[in-house]
Amino acid sequence: MTPEPRRRPPAPDPHRRTTVVAALLLAASAAALAYVLLGGHHDPVQSPDDAPSNAARG
Repeated sequence: MTPEPRRRPPAPDPHRRTTVVAALLLAASAAALAYVLLGGHHDPVQSPDDAPSNAARG
């Protein structure tokens, strides 16, 4: 009886780091979108009512 030859372990995925970075960016952008849509930013930037707009200056 001949022993079975050992199988080589699978080669590491060369795109693993890219996949991890893409997943982290996707999660961060989803979290930022949820933060904005759920009202996490409470002080919106507003222009003063008495300041003339650029359109009025002509």
